[in-house]
Amino acid sequence: MSLARFLIVLWVCLVSAALPLNAQQQTEQNQPMQLMDGPMDNMLPIEGQRFRIDADIEEITLLFFREPNSQPLILIKPDGSKWYDSDYPLERVTWYTDPNFDMIKIVDPEPGPWQVAGRVDKQNKAIIVSEVRFEAEPLPKQLFQNERLKVEGTLYNGTTPVSTARFRETVVLDVLFVSSNNPDFDNFGADPTRVAEFSDNGQGHDEQAGDGVFTGRFALDVVPGEYLPTYQLETPLYERSFEDEAVVVEHQPVTIDFQLAEERGADNGIEVSLDEKLVNPSSVAINGSVSYPNGEERRFSVTKIDSFPHVIPLDNLAYGKHLVELTVFATSNQGREFELQFNNLSFISVEPVAEPTAEELAQQARQEAVRKAELERQQREAEEQQLIVNLIIVAAVNVVLIAGAISFVWWRRRSKRLNNDPATAQKNAEKAEQKAQKKAQKKAAKSE
Repeated sequence: MSLARFLIVLWVCLVSAALPLNAQQQTEQNQPMQLMDGPMDNMLPIEGQRFRIDADIEEITLLFFREPNSQPLILIKPDGSKWYDSDYPLERVTWYTDPNFDMIKIVDPEPGPWQVAGRVDKQNKAIIVSEVRFEAEPLPKQLFQNERLKVEGTLYNGTTPVSTARFRETVVLDVLFVSSNNPDFDNFGADPTRVAEFSDNGQGHDEQAGDGVFTGRFALDVVPGEYLPTYQLETPLYERSFEDEAVVVEHQPVTIDFQLAEERGADNGIEVSLDEKLVNPSSVAINGSVSYPNGEERRFSVTKIDSFPHVIPLDNLAYGKHLVELTVFATSNQGREFELQFNNLSFISVEPVAEPTAEELAQQARQEAVRKAELERQQREAEEQQLIVNLIIVAAVNVVLIAGAISFVWWRRRSKRLNNDPATAQKNAEKAEQKAQKKAQKKAAKSE
C-alpha cells in the first residue's frame, strides 16, 4: 500500500511539473507579435502571420516584403474584416503596392491582434516605418566648380540605422544644391540643381552592397556661388527634405584651352592653367582621353608638372573634330584633396595650307603671266569693238540730223509756194469764212 501511494504521489508531482512547462510552450506558440516591444521597435518578425497594435497608437506605417512578383497582401483586422490593396477606407488608409512589397499607412488603427495573409518573404522582416531620416558626412566649406566628391551617409528609421537591405530598395535619396540667393554671389536666383543620388547597391563608388552605408557621387557642375545642400528622401508614401549648412562653390581653379597646330605634321596641344592661390601646383596629376576623327581613342596620364601653364601634346592623327575628357587630381592650399572632371571638351583641327615649292611658284608665275596677257587681249578687243560701235552711232545720228534739215527746208519752200498761188489763197479764205459762220451759229443757238 505504501508503495502504491508513493507511486501515485510521484506521478502527481511529475504531472504538476510538466503542466506549467507545456502551458508556457503553448503560450509562447500562440502569443501574438508586439509592435512596440524590445530594443528594435521598428522591426516586426512575421511568425504566424500575426501582430498586435497597442491602443495608444495614433498612426502607423507598415512595410511588408513579399516573395518576388507575388500578389498584394490582405490585412485582417481584429474584428475579422479584411482590407485589400483595392478595397480599403481611403480616409484612413494609404496603400502602395509594388511587385515585391506593400507599404501601408493607417490612421487611428484598431488596437488588438491583426493578421496578414499572403506570400510574406520569410527571409526578411516587416518594418514599422517611423521617422525616416538620412545623415550624411559634412561637406567641406570650400568646394570647386566641376568637382567630383564622394560622400557617405546612413539611413535611419527612427533612431535605428536601417539594416534591412530590401527596405533600402524602397527609398530614393537625391541631393539638390539650392541657391542661398545671396546677392554677393554669382548664383543669385539660380535654379536648384540635382548633383548626386545616394545608393547602397555595391555599384559605382559604393564599396559594398547592403552594408548600411549609402554612397553619393557629387557632380558639382553648377554656377559658382553659395548653396544650401538639400537631401531629398522619397518613399512610396511620403517625402522628406533635410537641409545642410551653406557651402561655397568656388570658380574652378583649373582652366583648359587648346593649341592647334599651324604646320603640317605638328602636334596639337591641351593647355592647362592653374590658380596657384587656391591649389598647390606640385600636387596636380591629370588623366585624360582623346577620341580622334578617324575613330581611334587614346588615353594619357601626366603625373609631374614643373610649371603652369602646361601643354600636353596630342598626336595629330587626323584632321577634324576631337573629343577630350580630363580628370584633374590636386590638393588645395587648405590641404584638401579634390578631383575635377572636364567632360564634353572638343576642338576642330584644320589641315594647314602647304607652302609652294620653287617649281610650283614658277609655274604659278607663268600661269599668272598668261592670264594677264589674255586679260589684256580681251580688254583691247573690247575697246576696239566699243570704238566701232561709237563711230556707227555718231554716223547714224549725223545722217538723221542732215535728213531732218533737208526735209525742213523743203517743207518751208513748198509752203511759201502754196501761199503765193491765187487759187490756194481763195480756198483758204473760204475755209476761214466757213469757220467764222459756224462759230456765229453756235453763239446764236446758245443765246436762244
